[in-house]
Amino acid sequence: MRIATANSFDTGIDTLSRRQNEMSALQEQMTSGKRVARASDDPAAAARAERAMASVGRSETSQRAVDASKVLMTQAESTLGDAGSVLQRARELIVSAGNGSYGDAERKSIAGELQSLRDQLFALANTGDGAGTFLFGGQGATQKPF
Repeated sequence: MRIATANSFDTGIDTLSRRQNEMSALQEQMTSGKRVARASDDPAAAARAERAMASVGRSETSQRAVDASKVLMTQAESTLGDAGSVLQRARELIVSAGNGSYGDAERKSIAGELQSLRDQLFALANTGDGAGTFLFGGQGATQKPF
């Protein structure tokens, strides 16, 4: 069997071409900093990377939901604290109304203030959450709860 010079030359050129392609792929990996630039490079790794990216997206969405819930809980806690203060003032007025030395004018004044406190409680109960719904209206409530 005889090996011609042309065949030897073609084999050398093929080897150089293959090595040039490998070097180009390695340089691309180095510049991008990624082992898998295209899904065809490593289909299994590409699938794992896609699952990881989807998981990161779900985690970020969950974190945003948690942050929104924290804000709503803070708003609800603050509003309930205000309502407690209003109720405490109403309790004080009711106790003072039992004073036997008060006349009709004082009791009428107390009744007016109690009416005002009642209106304040309704306003607190109908507090909006800033997103178009009401803080104490339940999920998706667009009408005032009270």
